[in-house]
Amino acid sequence: MRAAALLRYALPAALLALAGCGQSDSRDPGEVRAAEQGLPTLTIHRETRTGPGSVNAYWIEGSDGIVIFDTQRDPDLAARFASEIEQAGKPVIAIIVSHYHADHFAGLPYLAEAFPDARILMPEAVAEQLSEDPSGYVEQVAALYGEDFGGMPEADGLLTGGEELNLSGVPMTVSIVDEAEASPILMLAVPSQNALLASDLVVSGMHPNMADADLDSWPRALERLSRDFPNVTLYPGHGEQGPANLLVANQTAYLNFMRTLVINDLIDDDVATESQIAAALTQIRGNYPDWESTTGRPAQLRRNLEAMIEKLGGRLALQRRVTAGDRESRPSE
Repeated sequence: MRAAALLRYALPAALLALAGCGQSDSRDPGEVRAAEQGLPTLTIHRETRTGPGSVNAYWIEGSDGIVIFDTQRDPDLAARFASEIEQAGKPVIAIIVSHYHADHFAGLPYLAEAFPDARILMPEAVAEQLSEDPSGYVEQVAALYGEDFGGMPEADGLLTGGEELNLSGVPMTVSIVDEAEASPILMLAVPSQNALLASDLVVSGMHPNMADADLDSWPRALERLSRDFPNVTLYPGHGEQGPANLLVANQTAYLNFMRTLVINDLIDDDVATESQIAAALTQIRGNYPDWESTTGRPAQLRRNLEAMIEKLGGRLALQRRVTAGDRESRPSE
């Protein structure tokens, strides 16, 4: 792993050399306000697709350069992502990976090859997770995509909370959340535009992946987000962007609903039966009829419940029989 000092000296020197103003037909309110005041602005572009398993990757465009935030979930989507960025005709200065879930890092080998001059940046803990692969996510991605995966490149620099980067004369600040949907998760703010890329700390209008979630710390992290980033436009890891207070309130309500459901209906006697789980799944789908899964797996809601039962001190009455429809078509994310 290369030293964190590379980031401290080399990256800001490259980014501070840029100046200007990006434009977009769908600018966020903060970008519009900054432009009206004659300030340099950044344009935040989102790369996603509709349906189950959709995930957001972003590219932040200044006048003379681009920073990528997260990398998509597979080589094909990463290739489409790279093609859109290339059309801007500007150099990619950096590629930032927010956390150790495959739908956010699996496209990194392709983007690193497509933009070889870009510096690869992430929190130190994420760099260690990608190197040591404690949950086997990198191994699963490599097995699934074979030669198309290309191997995980090393980080060029390590990002820390409170750090400031600059693109086109516009400061961007780094925040790191230690325990939430994953641990850690990096967020990137553009204070002059009241914009925050929150990755999977917030999922908008989709069922989040609860497998690695810290059920106690995640709500507290959302509370801190509301306090530390008031009145911002929030760009989530999955789903549509929107006002932070609304997206955070919706995410908090979802977590509270799921926790109450598990405690009151599934493990009131410490044991969750098959009939109780089936009833809980029906209730979740009834409360959120239009929500897709972030992983794209038919069994995601069931797996979320199983994970929460274990985390909250309960147990399953029987080990269910795995059916063909439950078998995984994607790595854990």
